[in-house]
Amino acid sequence: MRLEGIMKRSFVVNIFLVVLKIISGIFFNSVALVADGVHSISDLMSDVFVILGIRHSLKPADDEHPFGHGKFEYVLSFILGLSIILIAYNLGKNVIVNFNDVIKVPSTISLIVVVFVVVIKLYLARYLIKKGKEVDSQIISASGKESLTDVFSSIVVFFGIISVIIGERLGLDFLLKGDKIASIIIAVFIVRIGFIIIYDAVKSMQGKSVSQEICVEYKKQIQDIEGVIDVDHIDMIAYGPYYQALVDIRVDANKTVKEGHDIAEKVTKELYDNEKICHVVVHVNPEE
Repeated sequence: MRLEGIMKRSFVVNIFLVVLKIISGIFFNSVALVADGVHSISDLMSDVFVILGIRHSLKPADDEHPFGHGKFEYVLSFILGLSIILIAYNLGKNVIVNFNDVIKVPSTISLIVVVFVVVIKLYLARYLIKKGKEVDSQIISASGKESLTDVFSSIVVFFGIISVIIGERLGLDFLLKGDKIASIIIAVFIVRIGFIIIYDAVKSMQGKSVSQEICVEYKKQIQDIEGVIDVDHIDMIAYGPYYQALVDIRVDANKTVKEGHDIAEKVTKELYDNEKICHVVVHVNPEE
C-alpha cells in the first residue's frame, strides 16, 4: 500500500496542475500553456496506470502465476508510453494545422502561473524519482521521469510566452509564433519520454537484474546466517515490485546432506521473510 500511497499524492497534484494550466491558458490566451496542460494529462494518466498496476502486481501468486503478478507493471508502463506518444502526436498535429491562425497575445499573468507550476512540478518529479529508487519500482521511477519532462516543457512555455509578448510590443513578427513553437517543442518532449518508457518496459520484460547495491545488502544478510561460510554467487531479477533470488551458498564440507539442507532452508526462510522477495532458489556448495 506504500507504493499506492506515493502515487495517490502525485495524482492529486497532477489534477490541480491540469486544471490550473488549461484554465489559465484559456483565460490568458496562451496556446502553449493549454498544450502544457494537455501534457499534464499524460501525467494524470500515468498516475492512474501506476495505481492500477501496483494493485494488480501486488496480488499473491496463484497456480497460473507461481511467481506472482509483478510483471504486470511492465505491461502498463508499455501502454503508458504508447498513450503518451499518441497524446503528443495529436497535440503537435493540432498546433501545426492551426499555425497560421490569428495570434492571441498571452497575458503577463500567465508567466506567474508557469513559474508556480515549475516549482510544484519539480518538487513532485524529484519526489517520485527518489521514492522509485527507495522502493525499487520501475513504474514509479518512470512516472517521475515523465513528470520531470513537464518541468522542462513548462520552462519552454515560459520562454514561448515571453517571446510573443516581446514580439507584440516591439513589432517583431517572427517572435509572435513563439507560443506555438513552444507547443511543438513540448510535443517533441512528450514523444521522447514516451519512447524512453517503452524502451525501459521492454528491457524489463526480458529480465532486468537488480542493482548491485541491493544484491550486496542481501548477500551480507545471508552471510550472517549460522552455518553459511560465504555466498559464492547471488543473482536477483526484478519481477515488478518483487525480486527473484538465486543464491549459491558455501557450507562446511563435513556436514551431512540433511545439515546442508537445513542451512539452505534457513536462508530461504530469511529471504522470504522480506516482502520484496517472491521466489528463492538456494544451491549449496561444499567448502573446498
